[in-house]
Amino acid sequence: MKIITALQNPKINEKLKKETNFEVIGNDIQYQEGVVEILEKNLEINLIIISELLPGQIEFKELIEKIKMINKKIEIIVILKNENEEIKNYLISKGIFNIFYNNKITNNELINKINNIKKENQINEEINYLKKIILEKNNINKKTINKNIIIEKYLNIKNKILNKIKVRSKNKIKIKNNNKIISVVGTNGIGKSIFSSILAKTIKNKKILLIDFDIFNQSINSIFNVKRTNNNIQKNKLKNNINNLIINANKNIDLLCATHILFEEKYKIEKNKIKNLLEEFLIKYDLIIIDTTSECFFDYTKEILKKSDIIIFLAQANLIELKKSKNLLDIYINKWKIEKQKINIIFNKSNINEIDNKILKFLFSDFNILGKIKTNNNFNLLINNNLKNIDKKIKNKFKKIIEKFNL
Repeated sequence: MKIITALQNPKINEKLKKETNFEVIGNDIQYQEGVVEILEKNLEINLIIISELLPGQIEFKELIEKIKMINKKIEIIVILKNENEEIKNYLISKGIFNIFYNNKITNNELINKINNIKKENQINEEINYLKKIILEKNNINKKTINKNIIIEKYLNIKNKILNKIKVRSKNKIKIKNNNKIISVVGTNGIGKSIFSSILAKTIKNKKILLIDFDIFNQSINSIFNVKRTNNNIQKNKLKNNINNLIINANKNIDLLCATHILFEEKYKIEKNKIKNLLEEFLIKYDLIIIDTTSECFFDYTKEILKKSDIIIFLAQANLIELKKSKNLLDIYINKWKIEKQKINIIFNKSNINEIDNKILKFLFSDFNILGKIKTNNNFNLLINNNLKNIDKKIKNKFKKIIEKFNL
């Protein structure tokens, strides 16, 4: 990865050269015009770390425009002088998400962020090669194609990128104790809420608490046709005890669907208390199933995953969703330090046009793959009918998942 810095801080430039294996081009650039000159001479630069305080004759936004015009694919890390929503929103609109503020990021944190960008580029390289192979596969006469050759090609390039293959043995899933916490995770729109709901409905003879922790897209209460009281009433209940927000859905399932209130400053529960809260629930319930948010910026989600006995990760077998899934898993494992052995993969919304099974198994070889759930029009009917009369095929698929966890 080729990097330039424009921070008016030579120490970071020197640290990157000495302590990393990145190719740092030249010394730290001290003025705006220098950035443009370097980029025009070297179009292969992958990343620039730039400060808003860099002196020059143009506004910072205009400088960003010039950088993007010269190199559309370049990754940009921006260090702003102060918190500024207007500039932040502008940068996000330009696809720049790595935004920090002076005195709020250390040199080591900056290096870790660059490492994460490098990993993401590596994933992009893998996905692009995979796309090339799939296109090649589609162009070859089906009668003469040898699927194994295509797979071998992909495995070879994968080996070169990763240098080694990690193969996870398919041991039985280890469960800590009888009372368990299951978290359902995955990218936005993958079907976490309906999956969590059907899972809860399929499990028999256990007292279950189903928690809707997807604060942006809360839908569990709608799926179960349970009306939530208005926010003011919920807040009054929360003053006394969070247990007051729990709603009974049927004889063995209770719902907690008011977690959005916990993010308001007045009612906010500290992240370290989430563990205690879940432990309290485990005294009352045999099983807690948590529908999580796809956003990875909340410490709440990290604490929930750390406390979970089982993590079910829903993925979809197409190029775009695989890339998103790999990025999210990378955050869980390398940044949040979630144990790999807790993560189980299910390919949701499966169909005949998805990526080959052998490639999927290889891409997720570090994880336990539970199987696939096919795209089914009955899911819409289930949602609209509040999970009444679950289709036999759907129910059998979920029963197999339940059996694998001895639930």
